[in-house]
Amino acid sequence: MATEQKHSNYLSEAESRLRQLSPEKLRVAVAIIAYLQKTEENEATEKILNIPDFAKYLREIEQNEEKLENTASNQIASDEEVWQAYLAVEKKWEEVFLQLANS
Repeated sequence: MATEQKHSNYLSEAESRLRQLSPEKLRVAVAIIAYLQKTEENEATEKILNIPDFAKYLREIEQNEEKLENTASNQIASDEEVWQAYLAVEKKWEEVFLQLANS
């Protein structure tokens, strides 16, 4: 998947998730985004990866995204397969956001 397309997909995903958050969780999400913008990339990544279970969720999300990419590039998947992979990614992102909001 092209970098520009991935960026667009991430923005769409972020917007969709942000719209579903309660005002308190949205405040936390905005603070996290501001933190990421203001800190050095390595420093921010290191601190965020120290949040309990965050690295595990991130790896699972990345693996599911890779599965989606491989499915798209290597074969035509059924609608059900794509939907199940999408739901798995959605669930993992929700777990990540909850973990961030609770830390």
